[in-house]
Amino acid sequence: MISNRSWIANHRNSVWSPRLQSRIVYPAIAFLFATIFAVLSGAGCYASSSDSVPELARAVSELPADSSVLDLPEGVYTIASTWTISRAGVTIRGAGAGKTVLIRDPKFNGVMLKMDGANSTVNNLTLDGNGTAMVISLNRPGAVADTIDVKNFDHIGIAVPASDCRVSNCLISGFGQASIQSIGIWHDAGRTPTASKIVIDRNTIKNNGMCGIYCTGGEMTIANNQLSGNHIITSPGGGQIDVGNAFSTNTVATITGNTIENGGSIKAGGIELGGGNFTVANNVIRDHGGSGIGIGHNVIRATIKGNTISNCGHNIADKNKPQARAGIYITYGASNVEISGNRCFDDQPNKTQTWGIILSAPPARPDPRFSPRATERVIIKGNDLRGNIHPEGLLDQSGARNRVVSGNLPAEADR
Repeated sequence: MISNRSWIANHRNSVWSPRLQSRIVYPAIAFLFATIFAVLSGAGCYASSSDSVPELARAVSELPADSSVLDLPEGVYTIASTWTISRAGVTIRGAGAGKTVLIRDPKFNGVMLKMDGANSTVNNLTLDGNGTAMVISLNRPGAVADTIDVKNFDHIGIAVPASDCRVSNCLISGFGQASIQSIGIWHDAGRTPTASKIVIDRNTIKNNGMCGIYCTGGEMTIANNQLSGNHIITSPGGGQIDVGNAFSTNTVATITGNTIENGGSIKAGGIELGGGNFTVANNVIRDHGGSGIGIGHNVIRATIKGNTISNCGHNIADKNKPQARAGIYITYGASNVEISGNRCFDDQPNKTQTWGIILSAPPARPDPRFSPRATERVIIKGNDLRGNIHPEGLLDQSGARNRVVSGNLPAEADR
């Protein structure tokens, strides 16, 4: 155990709380097996005396004005009420994921951790939801979740309702059950214009029931993440990365360098794009029930470039016409779409990916909720579409206006 004096010498911007040490660290394992009672009544939360949150909150409040880091030593901390970090600019730092563990008491049903201070950070620890609905919420501008493990939740792992937030280097894993509609990272700014900015990068997100990343509204960067097995429920369809809204065009997203594989259910897609402006580049997408990339009817601009998409289209019972089983599927009504330099193929013994690229026809029964619009201004160039069920590679039923198709493989794709 590090002494108080040596700890301060090595952590000049941190404060060690002797009270926190004596109440929480000795012995850590006792908290894991303690019997704790938390009662939720209306808006109030009443926790047992063995709840770690009061001491954790006190330790933050005791940080001197010139100190910004609270180090949590290795151990297990029982969360039987919401720990709200209200101080701006503070960092809650654990001894490492799997070493510093915050675990929800089963009697408590609220959010485990709320980052309510602007520019606050939580890093290097594990948050075990133990079946809770939501684990952590980044509620203020500039809040950061970095190098944390978030697991065992049944709705949302990390919620990001605020702007200028970042989720980076995290491991986010759901229960892996079809009956649990969980989302790894969630941000929803609604349908109105928004200036929110979110960065989601270098995370591993797996085994969530509904999707890995769901974001809509504002400007977002989704880069260099690893996603697998997210979208276990069979209905409705969706993507492991699901961005934008079918009813609005207020999303501007850059989605680059991600590896997205094994969609989890027969209806899962890789990346699904709703209304707005999108750049989707240099992603690797494989083994999905639906299409690798789906472009919605109200996309107003999209650049789909340099992606490698393979072995999708496992949902042979798909009811769309044409079926959404292509590498890239463009729904009727999208506009200003450029698809270039992508490789779409199927190398399975029994192929399932029907076409490299599909531009769908007008719907037989238009949805009255959406204003009718035609597909227009489409460029498809320099794509390698060899190796799908249909060797021509491109199916265009859209009748798109201002359509340019050139330099694709095989040559039949340019006709």
